[in-house]
Amino acid sequence: MKKIALLTMVMLLACVQAQAVDISATGGWTETIDASDLAGGAGTNLIDNYESAAAATILEVYGTGVNDWYVDVTRSDITWHGDFTLYVKRISDGTGSGWVANGIAYIAIETVDSDFFNGNGDRSNINVQYRLTGMSVSVPPGMYSTTVTYTVTE
Repeated sequence: MKKIALLTMVMLLACVQAQAVDISATGGWTETIDASDLAGGAGTNLIDNYESAAAATILEVYGTGVNDWYVDVTRSDITWHGDFTLYVKRISDGTGSGWVANGIAYIAIETVDSDFFNGNGDRSNINVQYRLTGMSVSVPPGMYSTTVTYTVTE
């Protein structure tokens, strides 16, 4: 009898863990900036503002249960220039149960968590778009990259 009770308790704990809210992100953005991006041809500065495709990253929030959830965003620089600012915005509500709110205006992605958007219920196909500013001919040529991380909490 004790073995059955222990097994039942383990199964209940496993069910609680399976219901934990989680997030997945697919996609990303790569931009090649070259002489064709000069604002007015040779001798001029580069275009300052670049935008990704409308659905550069697709988010899915699942295992939500009945509680509201909140998505934060942060970046971890690999090679990054201090003149750059990377922004993100949500451009779709996605599909599924519940609702999604906030995050429809660009926010700067910092190296610490920033509030992005919130919602309720499992949601998939939430599209996000990026903007990069701060590019100029004074930035040394090279490959610059950062990792964007989305975190969901209840």
